[in-house]
Amino acid sequence: MSAGTGARSPSEPATEEPAATEPVATEGPRKAKVKVSGAKLEVPGQSVVFEPDAATFAAGSASEATLTEVESYLAQSPRVTRLRIEGHTHNLRPAAQSLDLSGQRALTVKRWLAEHGVDPNRLLAVGFGDTQPIASNADAAGQAQNERVSFRIAELDGKPYLGPDPLAGGTEFR
Repeated sequence: MSAGTGARSPSEPATEEPAATEPVATEGPRKAKVKVSGAKLEVPGQSVVFEPDAATFAAGSASEATLTEVESYLAQSPRVTRLRIEGHTHNLRPAAQSLDLSGQRALTVKRWLAEHGVDPNRLLAVGFGDTQPIASNADAAGQAQNERVSFRIAELDGKPYLGPDPLAGGTEFR
């Protein structure tokens, strides 16, 4: 190349400069943003949110982002051979309706995970209705906290992790 011009004279051989490339990641896929506390999975800053009185994800919520993290965690954690998806509700409905809604929500999550590549045999959808509140149902904020889905490791390496009853008193939905 001619000095200072950046242009090649006809007598100089053509050389190809290497194209600029992005750094190549040598590590595997991105690590899932899931923390394990005892048997419970926690996805920081995210949750699964449903339409009121329904088992469909709320529009515009971070539900799918949360479930993508859970899916990634399961892909990276083959030792977790069974994950319990727990549906919970507040107590403003009749108990039977709360149980059914909580189970249908857990089942919606199970189906979403299965549709995105998780073996459905690794997933256990369990409804608890309004039996395990984490906040007071006396106000809207507490009721919203009680309308939730949570995740617990039910089996590790094919062995019970939560004790002999993988349902822990809940009802399985299939």
